[in-house]
Amino acid sequence: MTPPTPKDQLKLHVAAFDQVSEGALWADKQGRIVYANESACRLLGYTQSQLLRSSYLEIDPNYSLLGWKKFWKQLDPAGATHLETQFVNSGGNFFGVRGHIGFDAAAEDQSLCLIVFGSTEEGSREADLLEAVQRDGKIGSWEYHLGTGQVYVSPLLREWLGWSLERDFYPSGDLAEKLSSHLLPSQKKEAATLLGRLANAARSAEVTLDLQLSDGQTRSLLLRGQSVENEVEVRKIYGSAVREEDHLAGMIPAGDESTFQFSLDQSRDAIVWADLADGHIAYANARARELTRYSRQEIIGLPANLLSPDYREALAKLRSEHYLELSTNTIRKDGTPYPTRAGMHFHAAPDGKEYAVIVSHDSGRETANSEDLQLHTATLNTLQEWVIWLNNDQCVEMMNTAARKKLSRRTTRELTGLPLTELMPELEIPALAQVRQEQLDGRVRPDTDYVYADTNGKERTLQVRFVQVAAGSRMYLGVICRDVTNEMAGRRRLQEAKRRVDELRKQLESENEALKEEIDTVTSSGPIITVSKKYMKVLGQIGQVAGTDATVLVTGETGTGKELLAQSIHNFSNRGTRRMVSVNCAALPENLIESELFGHERGSFTGAFAQKKGKFELADGGTIFLDEIGELPLEMQSKLLRALQEGEIQRIGSQDVIKVDVRVVAATNRDLERMIGEGTFREDLFYRLNVFPIHNLPLRERPEDIPVLVKHFTKIYAQKMGRPVTQINQKDLEKLVAYDFPGNVRELINLVERAVITSKDSTLNLGVSLRALRRTDRGDGKLSLSPNDRLVSFEEMQRQYIMEALRRTKGKVTGAGGAAELLDVNGRTLMSKMVKLGIDRGDFT
Repeated sequence: MTPPTPKDQLKLHVAAFDQVSEGALWADKQGRIVYANESACRLLGYTQSQLLRSSYLEIDPNYSLLGWKKFWKQLDPAGATHLETQFVNSGGNFFGVRGHIGFDAAAEDQSLCLIVFGSTEEGSREADLLEAVQRDGKIGSWEYHLGTGQVYVSPLLREWLGWSLERDFYPSGDLAEKLSSHLLPSQKKEAATLLGRLANAARSAEVTLDLQLSDGQTRSLLLRGQSVENEVEVRKIYGSAVREEDHLAGMIPAGDESTFQFSLDQSRDAIVWADLADGHIAYANARARELTRYSRQEIIGLPANLLSPDYREALAKLRSEHYLELSTNTIRKDGTPYPTRAGMHFHAAPDGKEYAVIVSHDSGRETANSEDLQLHTATLNTLQEWVIWLNNDQCVEMMNTAARKKLSRRTTRELTGLPLTELMPELEIPALAQVRQEQLDGRVRPDTDYVYADTNGKERTLQVRFVQVAAGSRMYLGVICRDVTNEMAGRRRLQEAKRRVDELRKQLESENEALKEEIDTVTSSGPIITVSKKYMKVLGQIGQVAGTDATVLVTGETGTGKELLAQSIHNFSNRGTRRMVSVNCAALPENLIESELFGHERGSFTGAFAQKKGKFELADGGTIFLDEIGELPLEMQSKLLRALQEGEIQRIGSQDVIKVDVRVVAATNRDLERMIGEGTFREDLFYRLNVFPIHNLPLRERPEDIPVLVKHFTKIYAQKMGRPVTQINQKDLEKLVAYDFPGNVRELINLVERAVITSKDSTLNLGVSLRALRRTDRGDGKLSLSPNDRLVSFEEMQRQYIMEALRRTKGKVTGAGGAAELLDVNGRTLMSKMVKLGIDRGDFT
């Protein structure tokens, strides 16, 4: 018994995974999915064939190709890595997965990564909990995925905006249009700027927007956003939305109490109210929370003696003493103490409640060690970032060494006391009170980018952050500047490199397609089959001219195989080992002909994203075949003549002359001499091309070749389709020989292919094909028009005729039974004419 091969073992291994409930994917180093089990298809919503045409990077958006390759290198060859992420299903929706990822040891003959995963029920529970928190906390949410262009809007946020509660996801363009109808004109630019900053780099930001609702009311929403990036670019932006009235509720009461509480929060002393009935804290101002490191929610209701054990005895005495002073140690949230001087005041509220109002300050700051101050100063001076302290008038109070070194070059005056706007003119500096209020509210101010010119005239970019800093009883505005010039330049280079790689990949794919077309043309045409003595003379002409570099002009009707003669001339020439490049002049749009023939430089015209070599340059050292040369516009005829005469070309957008060594073979089914007389073809170009003319005979002039060609193509298509056709009815052959074949060899090939398709046994079924033969008795060639019939333009007549042919063929253009066969024209010529006339085959399928 023959042992199974590694490939067979891998197939059995993959098949075994169809029995498990977890999804399993096998991906290669490029991220392409090679295998997938049935559970993976079910969980992701794809069919097996769709998954095998996909990439793992489409399913797991957390990876770019660069990131996947980096992860591939870091994988342990002998173990597996835990996987917990979000996948994107076929509907574009995210769902949580958990599993393992590692190399598959069963894939011995190829390196494959096995991803085993299951959908996490915890993700569903977390989503339910998140929805409950958002509903009860009155917090809306949103998420913008830049890769898919989809934006998720939570139900609560849609309810506030008056939108449909049935739709969760919106394309980014649709969402922008809907929001635009709600936004005030002055805020559209602000919202666009914020989104642009988030999409540029990973950062957080917030903005308050006033929205006009459909019922005429105005609603203020505080939007917070956070962007997330991979190795190259930002991949998603998510955030929350809170109504302004909900945001302010419970933070600062309305009316006089609001003013009173605001005043307490500006105090540099810590102020705490303790209810004397139970000793629990009823209120703590901002300074008290800063010193003890408790949040507002955590400190309210806390026993006051947890802040200091001495408070228990002091609170018991306060009713009788009404005022006490004490020195104690206050305990922070993390358990560390700091020395405090506190004054306790008794207060009886109008509602009958009794409070201890405790006003304290950190006495340790008064005895701060000078060595600590020196240590802090030395640390700041070692930083590369600029650190600047401003007073309330935005004048410089102090700065570290890095800032002083850079800013001292801008003025000869003493920096201390100068307005920062004189040193950094275009920097927008917020008010100190505004920054402090933002920190009290827990809001995050986004960083600002500041661009300036250094002493060498080069632009530098600083990322500027503003913070409020307290020193004793005074407050300062801290300005922290980080030089991100190199970082941003690196990001731009990486993005430019990625864009360039994408351009080159598209160009390579285009060139590969062109090469495949040339290979298909050569392999499908095959050798020249003939027994005709007349055609032997044509082949004799090929033998005479092939060994030279003379220009050849092949003439003849459509479908006679002019390109096959050109290929034979090339194959038997000294250039046969090099490339033959084919160009169908009729299939090229007029505005792209020069680019296709001679190439272009990057940026030479709209859409020229990369440099491209033209057909002449690609054919250097070989042969270029110019099919349908009679369709070339006059302007291009002169440029082609120069290339033939001088043997040199110029790419569009370049002044450089490129020498090319190309042998030219041209072909046409038109009467070029008649076109010269009509002024549509240059006489000098005709004589340059007509050095060695070869006329390709139509099939009706060599009828003895018809049986031979029928047998030849029957054998080819029978083998290709797996049909056992070995016999041909002699009477059918006689009918074919009697037919004049206006479509020549191309019509015969299509006829044979159709016959092989309909054959049910070993005899070629020519019955259907014979009934479909085009008749030669087409009348006297005159139109049956009455004198009153309206004539349309020639272009309109062509359009109507082509559209009628497409209706009859149900949109099929080329191949057997196509419109090109029906109209007796070259398929590529017909497609070019359809583009020119604005005809879409999809309208007829």
